[in-house]
Amino acid sequence: MLRLRSLLLRWLLIPSLLLWAGGFALGYWRSLAQAHEAFDRTLLGSALVLGEHLVIAGGEVVADLPHAALEMLRTDAQDRVYYRVSSLDSGRYVTGYEDLPPPPDPWSGEPSFYDADYKGQAVRIVALRRTLLDGSDRRRLLVQVAETLDARHALTRRLVQQSALVQLLLISAAAGLIVLGVRHGLAPLRQLRDEVRARDPDDLRPIATADVPREVAPLIEAINVHTERQRQLGEAQLRFVANASHQLKTPLTLLRALSGQAQLQADAGQVRAVLARLDETTDTTARIVGQLLTLARAEPGHVLQHATADLTLLAHDATFELLGAAGEKSIDLGFEGHEALPVRGDPVLLRELVTNLVHNAITYTPAGGRVTVTVGRRDGRPVLSVVDNGPGIPESEREQVFERFYRVAGNPAQGSGLGLAIVKEICARHGITIVLGDAPGGGTGLRVALSWPSN
Repeated sequence: MLRLRSLLLRWLLIPSLLLWAGGFALGYWRSLAQAHEAFDRTLLGSALVLGEHLVIAGGEVVADLPHAALEMLRTDAQDRVYYRVSSLDSGRYVTGYEDLPPPPDPWSGEPSFYDADYKGQAVRIVALRRTLLDGSDRRRLLVQVAETLDARHALTRRLVQQSALVQLLLISAAAGLIVLGVRHGLAPLRQLRDEVRARDPDDLRPIATADVPREVAPLIEAINVHTERQRQLGEAQLRFVANASHQLKTPLTLLRALSGQAQLQADAGQVRAVLARLDETTDTTARIVGQLLTLARAEPGHVLQHATADLTLLAHDATFELLGAAGEKSIDLGFEGHEALPVRGDPVLLRELVTNLVHNAITYTPAGGRVTVTVGRRDGRPVLSVVDNGPGIPESEREQVFERFYRVAGNPAQGSGLGLAIVKEICARHGITIVLGDAPGGGTGLRVALSWPSN
């Protein structure tokens, strides 16, 4: 597992060391250039002094070279100094080291510095022009002075070592400060870690972001969102268990009683009557279980499987699956809608939405009544309505009917009280608007209108 502290130190210390290495190399070349500049000045001064001590005596050029003129370049005991004086006109050697390398071509005559190899050693040479006058006699001379580079390199090493030592001390101090800074900067995360570890397993409260670094706050917020989803999922599971125990206790008790009653019957006709009631109760129990599972799936915390579905086809299939239930009560179940209406959502839940609305209408509509499902488009938005001519729902109770297990008082129809609760949850998860109203035509009945958000 990658540690944030190690990652930060790696990204801070390694670039610092690379910068130190680059600074070391740059300092070396800079120090070498400074050493060359300082020694070149001295080398030029020695050549100028040497040129000042050249005279013409008896028609010949004579070099009266004091010892100090040659020793002024000897900045280090291991350095060697060479010189040469020659005629520019004839090229004839006058004095000094005859084989000292000449200046490179072309040469402008101005003081010129160049590097060469002499006697197996690297040397630095300065060459300058000197003109001597003796009456009408005029001599043009080339004065060269060379020295080995040991003293220069030694000075460069001293400068670089001193500079590198200072830089290394600064880098070490900076590294220590970086380590302390990283440790101090990560302290809020360690405190956050300790706080989360100390929480109870059931403590799903959001983590406070006030005392964490700004860069970490989005991560904490994402964790809070995930934790909230887990909390909602846990609450949904608890509600499912509570709903199941509430709704299944009575039918399961009835099933057990009917089973015992069937065993006590001696007459085959009575046994068949009990078995018919047993079958009816089993169907009711199975529907309650299905509704509870649908309700749990529709609650927040569960991930929806979004897809594009044709609302007209979906509503048509869900409606015609209930033709048998409508036929048992002689209810005229109709469907109106021909235009394809694509909608986004969980196809299974959307189908369950229509099924619950139509089943509710069939359940609460008296025998011989009428239920009509209509699908269409209004203001560019897909709409679905279910209209029945049953007893309807009083306006004062139209908000309460969406609560779980709520049933309108005085209604003889048997229901679980979960149908509209499921419809409300599915609508909320899909952004669907649901409105309860009176059936058109002025008579009794209920109209449930659903409106999908525009694409």
